[in-house]
Amino acid sequence: MITLTQLEYIVAVERYGNFKRAAKSCFVTQPTLSMQIQKLEEHLGVILFDRSKQPITPTPLGQKVLDQSRVVLSQANLITELINQAKDRVEGDLRLAVIPTLAPYLLPLFVNEFSREYPQVRLFVEESKTDEIMAALQRNQLDVGLLVTPLEEPHLVEHPLFQEPFYVYASEQSPLSRKAKLKDSDLKEYEMLLLTEGHCMREQMLRVCRLREGAERKQTQLQFESGSIETLCHLVEKGDGYTIIPHLAKAWLQQRPGRSIPFADPAPSREVSLVVHRSFVRNSLLAALKTSIQAHLPPELLEPTAKLRTIPIK
Repeated sequence: MITLTQLEYIVAVERYGNFKRAAKSCFVTQPTLSMQIQKLEEHLGVILFDRSKQPITPTPLGQKVLDQSRVVLSQANLITELINQAKDRVEGDLRLAVIPTLAPYLLPLFVNEFSREYPQVRLFVEESKTDEIMAALQRNQLDVGLLVTPLEEPHLVEHPLFQEPFYVYASEQSPLSRKAKLKDSDLKEYEMLLLTEGHCMREQMLRVCRLREGAERKQTQLQFESGSIETLCHLVEKGDGYTIIPHLAKAWLQQRPGRSIPFADPAPSREVSLVVHRSFVRNSLLAALKTSIQAHLPPELLEPTAKLRTIPIK
């Protein structure tokens, strides 16, 4: 007989790639988890995991069983969700991942308040790049991603939160700082300090300057790339180049010596959304998270966005 508990155990092992950490996440001992998985394998007559590898990986047939197990667990969770909705209850574990160009600016606005407002929700938050979050959502290793959209991924559902305009961040000595607003044509791509590859905002930065990813950039004495917006801004302040920052980063830069310069209308922007797998059923929890985030945003980000243009990430 196959049990939901056994399916939860094998999904945990796939997530962590390790029996000990999987057992800890399920609040059982490792022998208990291993015994239940062994019983499941004996019942099915197949080996689900290649235990000779580190991290432990599913066998080809085991991967198919895991894919179906996530569907079964999702449907089982729907029963709990129906009860929670009927009783107006928001509770349970929530695994949330946020991209690095959002995490330091958006998370502090709502995380503590959300936890205080919903004490029955245990929130797990991590920071990852877009491709990693999308893959984890597909494998049910995450519940929700805070991402820049649209992603054009048929297995994922996007719930837009707000539209965030971009600004140019330049040193006070830069000729750009003398302008009240900037046009895309004012920017020289070879003076731009970029995020490293793998950040979705990198592609947007290049598109604002009309330069496609992979196109050859003019050679200068210094060409610097970083995975951190903060590092780029520190370098900008010491030179005459510039970088592009999202609206929420402006608060962090208020006491810095550089200048944040807006774009002329329609200003380039990015769409920020909560993203879930299409099988996600915990709608009351998702609605609570969305409401909490929007309640703590700067009011200007919730105003009509007719004067903004979304820069695609693909």
